[in-house]
Amino acid sequence: MLRYVVLTCLGLCLGGFVFAQSGPDISGKWYGILKTPQGQKQRLVLTFDKVDGDWEGQMVNPDEEDAPVDMDTIAVTNDSLKFAIPRIGVVFMGAWTNRNTYNGFFYQVNNRVSIYFSRKEVKEDDLPAERPQTPKPPFAYDTEDIKFVNKIDKVLLGGTLTKPGSKAQEPYKVIILIPGAGHPDRDNETFGHRPFAVLADYFVRKGIATLRFDQRGIGSSTRNYDSASIGNLANDVQAALDYLRHRKDIDSVGIGLLGYGEGGAVAEMVAANDKMIAYLMLMAAPGVDGQTQYLNRMMTTAASYGDSKDRIRDYKGYYQPYLKVLVNQKDTISRKTIAYNYLGLVYNRFGDSTNVAGKQQFVREVYMADTRPRSLSLLKFDPAPYLAKIKCPVLAINGGKDVETEATSNLQGIQAGLKAGGNEMLTMRNFVGLNHLFQQCNTCRIEEYGALDETINPMVMEMMAKWVWLLYGE
Repeated sequence: MLRYVVLTCLGLCLGGFVFAQSGPDISGKWYGILKTPQGQKQRLVLTFDKVDGDWEGQMVNPDEEDAPVDMDTIAVTNDSLKFAIPRIGVVFMGAWTNRNTYNGFFYQVNNRVSIYFSRKEVKEDDLPAERPQTPKPPFAYDTEDIKFVNKIDKVLLGGTLTKPGSKAQEPYKVIILIPGAGHPDRDNETFGHRPFAVLADYFVRKGIATLRFDQRGIGSSTRNYDSASIGNLANDVQAALDYLRHRKDIDSVGIGLLGYGEGGAVAEMVAANDKMIAYLMLMAAPGVDGQTQYLNRMMTTAASYGDSKDRIRDYKGYYQPYLKVLVNQKDTISRKTIAYNYLGLVYNRFGDSTNVAGKQQFVREVYMADTRPRSLSLLKFDPAPYLAKIKCPVLAINGGKDVETEATSNLQGIQAGLKAGGNEMLTMRNFVGLNHLFQQCNTCRIEEYGALDETINPMVMEMMAKWVWLLYGE
């Protein structure tokens, strides 16, 4: 259980691969489907054999007729798989699920793609069609590939401006879409879903333009995402605002922000400091401080897997002092020493205390993940002072079954923060039965996202579009 809780809180990072290296029998073939950065879907086949007690493996892409490539390192635990092929820049990290699959992420160079591998053979005819809600050309509206510059951080950012086809509607009202965790592209693609493409398509058909852009180091944007704090990402959004306000076809006082997940923190920061923002839409956005958010995510995930209340309480008790050190200790050497000690206690309590190598790996990789600039800035983030400065209308929505951003505490936090600043222009909605991606769900856990055909529940998009137009009296 610790493995999946850690994976969830760190965004499926390396911290999950911490237990005994023997693991289950993975020998034989495993099949998966990879979506390339160009949008093509290709099959991958993994083959594993155990030779003299060690795992050896190969990967092949039958659709490219490539020769098999040997894996350099393979780590198998009771509930996770990791392999690396450094010479082609490939790493896969996945968690074992109750559907007998390894569900995780495939990393190559600066790209991260969700993928799962199973024992079921994937034939060429089995390559899936697009998700039913994913927009398909020809489009009855205009799309424009654009680029703009964050002059503060010297970042070139590429995106897509989607506009209604009728020029009679100029100047257009625009929503800037700000994605959540991971290494998101302009479509905020995750587990084969492209939620921002779906949102852009829906809004533009309702007469509202959108701007969505690749995050740093992804697609046509420069620099590195992991080295950016949420303050840096807020600078990127401000650069997008400056770009739009200089266009004659855009209503400079009709630009709103939509922040999804951790992108909600970025949106809150920008809206607090830019009084020209027309409105703010928050989807599964933080209303509590970063430490509370981290712990809540851990506890709701553990509860979704059926952990006892006592064990969940222990998770909080063991992690809380560790997080306080990360947030409050300014000296990096002291911070690392103290944090390592607390993570060691976590491992001894919830992992295999006899596995010294596993403990060292757990401590090192969890600490590394949590102290990246983006992660650390999120841990230190408190939305309250920013919310108190926001004076525009706000729509805050959550999925009632969200195990990543718990609905009640975050919506109440957003309400309290706005009220503290005298802003009563808040509309809140908790969508019963929807998960973090606003899909109708069953288990509602992370590994189910990709198994669901729905990208975003239609009633969510309908409510959002109606709310925007009501602001303009239409």
